[in-house]
Amino acid sequence: MSDAIQDKGVPGRTERAAKPAGERQLIMKNLFVGHDRFETATAAVERFHMPVNGGVPDFGSLFVLAGDPRTGKSYALKRYARGFPADLTGTEGIVRRVAYVDLPVGCNKGGFITAVAGVLNAGDVTRMKVDALFGNVLNALVKQKVQLLILDEVQEAFTTARPGALKDCQGLVRKILNLGTLNVAAAGLVETYRIMAADPQLEGRGGLPYHIMLPYSWDSDGERDLFRLLCAEIDGRLPFATKSALGSKWYAARLYWVSDGIIGRLKDFVYKAGCRALNDGAERVEAGHFADAWDEIRPIGMTFNPFRDDIDQAPTRVAQAAKPTLQPKDPTQDAFVK
Repeated sequence: MSDAIQDKGVPGRTERAAKPAGERQLIMKNLFVGHDRFETATAAVERFHMPVNGGVPDFGSLFVLAGDPRTGKSYALKRYARGFPADLTGTEGIVRRVAYVDLPVGCNKGGFITAVAGVLNAGDVTRMKVDALFGNVLNALVKQKVQLLILDEVQEAFTTARPGALKDCQGLVRKILNLGTLNVAAAGLVETYRIMAADPQLEGRGGLPYHIMLPYSWDSDGERDLFRLLCAEIDGRLPFATKSALGSKWYAARLYWVSDGIIGRLKDFVYKAGCRALNDGAERVEAGHFADAWDEIRPIGMTFNPFRDDIDQAPTRVAQAAKPTLQPKDPTQDAFVK
């Protein structure tokens, strides 16, 4: 993407670089790139919600968006939900086509019902019994014409570590689907999908379609190119006067190593380095800023720093799928050396 062509509402590079430090910091913190993982996940949710272009919303089925932490599941679902704001102007009350619910840590029956009720403004658990509140939830889902109920962090409810809570929450999801008026999309870990698939009553609700959000890999040219494109897009949106060439092979190999190809980790790391560049009054984020940012978060006992040391000498990381094996000569060149 050129500096002259930006997403609607995103200021150009010169304008971003001229903003006060606090605004530039927030640009980095809230940076959004519509990368390929995000686009395919959003498309999968959209197909589940509206399987026919120009048709009607589907109902009675359960869908799972699964993946490792920080791969972008919550971000994709929240942005999808924001595309369907509640309509407060109807003569019959609020119409909420898509409802997003973030389930609480250690979610049980009461936590599940309370979380959904809070989003729907369906009642207060401190003033009524949980079962009665769930009745309000079911009524609100119908009255507010909810088409898609999004349940995020479902691993908090669907876990074999708490079989009682698991059984209760499975039953609640079945009751919601039995309304026959909406679909349910659940987001969680891959292990959570397997737990759901093992329940024939849930699997029987539409066959349990799913989409897995994977980290980027360094195992193929195609995946490396996609990760480099992502780094370049991030670079193009940073609030600095000059680009840092983050999409170059030199930088991308190192950014992959520190992030394991996980979008959330990548953005967090670039943010940390960018904050250091802001403090230095730098024209761009330099390799030294990334090196200092890595020193701040590197595992205890590790001395290797990919922004100062030879990437081919990088130690194997437990979570890493594949280690880059080649490196360019310098950050501004694409020529590789063994």
